[in-house]
Amino acid sequence: MITLAVVAVVLAVVLQFFSRALASDPRFQDRVGAGRTGLFSLALVGVAVVAVGFSTVVVIPAGHVGVQVLFGRVKPNALTEGIQFVNPFVDIEEMSVRTETYTMSATVTEGAVRGDDSIQALSSDGLLMPLDITIAFRLVGSDAPRVYRDIGADYVDKIIRPASRTAVREAIAGFTAQEAYSTKREALPQKMHDLLTDRMKALLNQREDFRGATGFIVDQVMLRKIQLPDKVKNAIEAKLEAAQQAEQMQFVLDKERQEAERKRIEAKGVSDFQTI
Repeated sequence: MITLAVVAVVLAVVLQFFSRALASDPRFQDRVGAGRTGLFSLALVGVAVVAVGFSTVVVIPAGHVGVQVLFGRVKPNALTEGIQFVNPFVDIEEMSVRTETYTMSATVTEGAVRGDDSIQALSSDGLLMPLDITIAFRLVGSDAPRVYRDIGADYVDKIIRPASRTAVREAIAGFTAQEAYSTKREALPQKMHDLLTDRMKALLNQREDFRGATGFIVDQVMLRKIQLPDKVKNAIEAKLEAAQQAEQMQFVLDKERQEAERKRIEAKGVSDFQTI
């Protein structure tokens, strides 16, 4: 829009100059061409004024913020959603602050990267486990200008992806294959979440102007699938089944002991009554 205004002003100036030249020429003083040219130049000025007026108004869509870039320099304040009035020479870069997901999966059509993009991680007992992970995160709106200036609009590839893969591997290293697959499966995503939050904060704080800023919020880390060899999976399931059977047997034995103790107390009560 501002480009249209500039072009209109330039044309108006040229036409105004041309109309004055015609008006000063005796050959054209009796003709209406110069007057029409002057009117047309005034119309172009009006178009330029309207274009400048429209270029000062922007609408930021819901779930986004606007980053203002003036002649290559990023302004520190982000524009919130709705109608905003800005410098007509400012370029607006819209950035989403909605919750987004990033999936790394072995399934070809599921992940953000085509092909097998699962995370290969070693458990504490040395077993290699491919993991399918989904990260739910969002950009902090007030930090959008800093993110755009220091990282860029492709922050997912530069920050979210590498930090996620590193955090997942670090988390898995503290769990055995059995714990990750079964007994501590709920605790594992929380550990990944905490490590991912710390990892992203450390990456951002390497820049002085990011210190004290949040940048991104990790809403949830979802452990979608743990791929184990069939032999390992069967062994873990057999071990868990044996443990469950042992617990059930212990429960039965405890119940029998309690029943025997109850009968003993009952018999002693009857004996004492008969003695009296």
